[in-house]
Amino acid sequence: MKKYWIALAFVFPALGAHGQGADRQTAQDEAYGTYFRCMNVYASRYVKSDALVADIADAAMSACQDRYQDLLNATANLLGGMTAAQTTLKDVRETARSFAVRIVLEARFPLR
Repeated sequence: MKKYWIALAFVFPALGAHGQGADRQTAQDEAYGTYFRCMNVYASRYVKSDALVADIADAAMSACQDRYQDLLNATANLLGGMTAAQTTLKDVRETARSFAVRIVLEARFPLR
């Protein structure tokens, strides 16, 4: 019976750690989605303005900086450190900027 309890003592923390990892992954996924939704909303808001596409993308990047920081923090929690998070997300800001440019261009020049 004692061996049974000792075995369970090792199983339950492992299950808890798996649950925490899944929670961290979910938080990171949600932060990623929130960041790109922010970029989408901001870029879409200024589609009909006379502003240059690059200026709209830059403004969206600035307006969504807090959402990017949330993504960076969630990724750091998932991966165990800020350096790993920065390495993993090194191209995300440029991807988000391109995303904002694409939103504006597609709205201004729809395919016929």
